[in-house]
Amino acid sequence: MQNTKNYLFAKVAGFKCDVEALERHFRDTVSTFPATNYRDNRVDYIGWAVTSRDGSLDDGVQRISTKASLSGKQNNLRGKTRTDICTDALHAAMDGLESCGFTPYRARIMSLTNEGDAMPFHTDAKTETWRLHVPIITNEHCMFEWRHDDGMIDSVHLPADGSAWLVRVDINHRAINRSLAPADRVHLLMGLNELPDIQALGSPRILI
Repeated sequence: MQNTKNYLFAKVAGFKCDVEALERHFRDTVSTFPATNYRDNRVDYIGWAVTSRDGSLDDGVQRISTKASLSGKQNNLRGKTRTDICTDALHAAMDGLESCGFTPYRARIMSLTNEGDAMPFHTDAKTETWRLHVPIITNEHCMFEWRHDDGMIDSVHLPADGSAWLVRVDINHRAINRSLAPADRVHLLMGLNELPDIQALGSPRILI
């Protein structure tokens, strides 16, 4: 019987959002709020929390500590309270993901401008772990890549077509934006409280 540990990434089955409305919401609403800087593996992002522990727009852009005692925060280590930017098309996208059976946390919008150095490969977990991505703005030079133990690399472009994607982050991976002209890669991304059901993995889906 198949299970999700045999897969690297997949389109989410049964999900579609209005990506043009989502892009307008990003440009007209989200980007008018102060962004939080985040440097991850030598690459600079800016981001806005879509869900957080206390409803603030900065909580969760940086990695959330797993320590139980966190001053000034609600007893919600995963960050599931929707923030003020989670309205209109963004609110609809989050509702759509939840209606597909997901229980996301630490949702955020992250913008990666084309960089001089590629992000190094890295892992975010030691056991099977998935993340949800909804591309909002992208270009053909933006890739999500995984490097296997034998040195082989799988590379995929996640299009901004209203789809959501499940990607593995316990395998060596990186995000890159190799556009030669100034161009942003803007994704709505979030963690999952549990492993996705095999039925959530639509097509295309790629085996490890």
